[in-house]
Amino acid sequence: MLEGVIWLLILKLRDALANEAVEIRKSFLAYEASALQDLFGEIRKMKEELESMQAFFRTAERFKDADETTVAFVKQIRGLAFNIEDVIDEFTYKLGEDREAMFLLKAIRRVRQIKTWYRLANSLRDIKANLKRAAERRRRYDLKGVERDAKLTRVGSLNRRSAESVHFKREDDLVGIAETRNLLMKWMKDEEQQHMIITVWGMGGVGKTTLAAHVYNAIKTDFDTCAWITVSHSYEADDLLKQIVEEFRKNDRKKEFPKDVDVTDYRSLVETIRRYLENKRYVLVLDDVWSVNVWFDSKDAFSACKLGRIIFTSRIYEVALLASEAQMINLQPLQNHYAWDLFCKEAFWKNENSDCPPELHDWAHKFVEKCNGLPIAIVCIGRLLSFKSATFLEWENVYKTLEMQFTNNFILDMNIILKVSLEDLPHNMKNCFLYCCMFPENHVMQRKWLVRLWVAEGFIEESEHKTLEEVAEDYLTELINRCLLVEVKRNETGYVDDFQMHDILRVLALSKAREENFCIVLDYSRTHLIGQARRLSIQRGDIAHLAESVPHLRSLLVFQNSLSFGSLRSFSRSVKLMSVLNLQDSSIECLPNEVFDLFNLRYLGLRRTKIATISRLIGRLQNLLVFDAWKSKITNLPAEITRLCKLTHLIVTVKPLIPCLQYVPSIGVPAPVGGMCSLASLQTLLLVESSSEMVNYLGALVLLRSFRISKVQGRHCEKLFVAITNMVHLTRLGIQANDDEEVLQLDALNPPPLLQKIFLLGTLAKESLPRFFLSISKLKCLSILRLVWSKLQEDMFCYLEELQQLVKLQLYDAFDGNNMYFRATSFRKLRVLKIWGAPHLSQMTIERGAMPSLVDLKLLLCPELKLLPGGIEHVSTLEELTLNSTAEELVNRVRQKKEENISHVQRVYVGFVRNGELAAERIQ
Repeated sequence: MLEGVIWLLILKLRDALANEAVEIRKSFLAYEASALQDLFGEIRKMKEELESMQAFFRTAERFKDADETTVAFVKQIRGLAFNIEDVIDEFTYKLGEDREAMFLLKAIRRVRQIKTWYRLANSLRDIKANLKRAAERRRRYDLKGVERDAKLTRVGSLNRRSAESVHFKREDDLVGIAETRNLLMKWMKDEEQQHMIITVWGMGGVGKTTLAAHVYNAIKTDFDTCAWITVSHSYEADDLLKQIVEEFRKNDRKKEFPKDVDVTDYRSLVETIRRYLENKRYVLVLDDVWSVNVWFDSKDAFSACKLGRIIFTSRIYEVALLASEAQMINLQPLQNHYAWDLFCKEAFWKNENSDCPPELHDWAHKFVEKCNGLPIAIVCIGRLLSFKSATFLEWENVYKTLEMQFTNNFILDMNIILKVSLEDLPHNMKNCFLYCCMFPENHVMQRKWLVRLWVAEGFIEESEHKTLEEVAEDYLTELINRCLLVEVKRNETGYVDDFQMHDILRVLALSKAREENFCIVLDYSRTHLIGQARRLSIQRGDIAHLAESVPHLRSLLVFQNSLSFGSLRSFSRSVKLMSVLNLQDSSIECLPNEVFDLFNLRYLGLRRTKIATISRLIGRLQNLLVFDAWKSKITNLPAEITRLCKLTHLIVTVKPLIPCLQYVPSIGVPAPVGGMCSLASLQTLLLVESSSEMVNYLGALVLLRSFRISKVQGRHCEKLFVAITNMVHLTRLGIQANDDEEVLQLDALNPPPLLQKIFLLGTLAKESLPRFFLSISKLKCLSILRLVWSKLQEDMFCYLEELQQLVKLQLYDAFDGNNMYFRATSFRKLRVLKIWGAPHLSQMTIERGAMPSLVDLKLLLCPELKLLPGGIEHVSTLEELTLNSTAEELVNRVRQKKEENISHVQRVYVGFVRNGELAAERIQ
């Protein structure tokens, strides 16, 4: 992790140097210019020093667990790195102070700050000297690798022993993998398919090696030869092929492997393997593979032989793709009953039938629940408990230790899982992964929200052709593909929207984060645990008592609803250098003015808070990137917000709490007075009200990716649509008319080419529909369309059918016709169709071949619909059907299961109205 800290620090130093010319030019006196030049010079030297040391830090991090000298050195360097960060952040903060003062006050303050610039420069010189002294001490007392080699040998031996032990498990010891084992056995014995590559992938500790080893041992005698290779993390192609040669030679049943053959170079190794395997049936297992290059470096040796089985086990999705989709096994955590069986086998192996004593039953279930089905965690905890007294108090103590992140006295296997996974991550992704442990246990994280936090924290490395958010999404995908984060939900277009961190990985990550002073998670008042942590997650309790003890904090994430105005005020007074403040879901109703003195703030999160007004002082937050007040109470923005030139995401929406069966859209806020031309860096703008002035300024926001506007009137349309046409990066567009009578004239709208999602609320001018639907039918990326209050008639519906690229179609109070007809060629990719509020709809017909990909069909508030859609039986892909407030006779027939044409649908829901809202119950 030191490598990640240093990398982040280098980025901060680079950003500080980017202001050098501007700040020196603004100097009032020669003395100030001289002081600033001195400070910038020290910043530049420090950046060069850290850049030259960065490669060493990467190696030092790997060896620190095997070398006490390196452990001490890494700890010292981390502390010095934080000292450097303090200097740079104070410098940035002081510059922010100057921007907000009157001219005379600013002049006086800058003269006073000459001493500050010299003090900061001297601090950097002292830190640099300490860096050199630390490096000299390490060289002086280094044991030249003797102790390190010995410890690495012991750790390597433990790793090998752990991996090899799975070969000796009895079939009775294997729990919950019978179905997967049988499938793998079937593939291995399939004589019709001669050559096959199979991949078994999943998160660390899920049982990949155990499954592969069991099948390998069961079938290896059916083949002419076999080989099991646990692939080294830093393998060499020649060494890998030599291991394969030795294994094939050792396991050669017919003793045909040549004895005196030169196998010293890559070419001879490949040729030897190819000649030997000719016309032979073989099985090769490459276990714990971290890179696809393992296959590409060795495939030439196997390309001529068509009678083999090659199995890869990996926690990397990219490696899994080496096999065809039909031969991929994604191993998941155990189901609850299997997890219980495995736990009992490990914890109560001394008992007859491994039965759990009744008095420990509740605690046992708590331990199993904590493991979330991860076999390695279940085995480790079970073994630990098997050597404890089988008493209520003893088990309670173990559980409390577990709750307090127990890794100091835990089984080695668990730490190895995270250590190996973390070491393989690029340094910028390590920070992103550890950041996820700041969220509460079992918390479902949302993609867009987390990505913006990562960017605000500075974790994301710039890319020439992508925004920082796009790079961050690539990081997130990589963490999921490495099984370090668990996918919870994908949206209709295939993107992962929601995800979690496995509880056991979270416990280990928390331990690592605390060790590295990366972050701390606090429940109640254990302030002594904070130490020098740079980030704080408060999940229960108040923050008032923390104010004086955490001046070094850079980020605060609050996950509770009892935050008070006074506690936030005292906290903001003390923690001046904060860059991330997230108050999502807290009960606070007003921000204290002290928050607007946090000049380094880059992220201000107010989602779902009760805050109703924002002070004009927000203009002081010149470094702010994200202002997120989604579903807050804010109804107006001060004009000063237009001074935030670095702002990339401005999100302010209000959701009216109106008990209503009809669709109720979110409400936006009036655009700030004075226009938004200065906010040219905006990528997200949700949700502003339209006005004649606003649409005139909108053309300056050409970098927008996501844009939604409300209260659009007909007279705004032409200028608005011209501005939207120029937003060439736009992927999400929402246009809400002033009311349901306002007609949207779509003639002037030439949709930007990258649009993925369109939301239109308002009556659509009938004469403009053919041209509009034709233009959006050419959008290759368009996947989601939501129409509200559109007043579509039957003759207009055919235009929608031209949108063959749609994955999700939502019609909310949008269809006024009686009949809805889906032709055989319509909506080839559509997976979700939702019709909410079609008062006259009495008949739906689906021709055979229409909507061949449909998974989810919802028909809500269609009171005249007395029959299921004709032809619904042809939609074989349909998994879920919801009927809510349709005709009573249709609901009764479905409840009584008299509709045989939906017998293939897995889930059928029938809705009803409860407390003025739609609800549903599952009946199939």
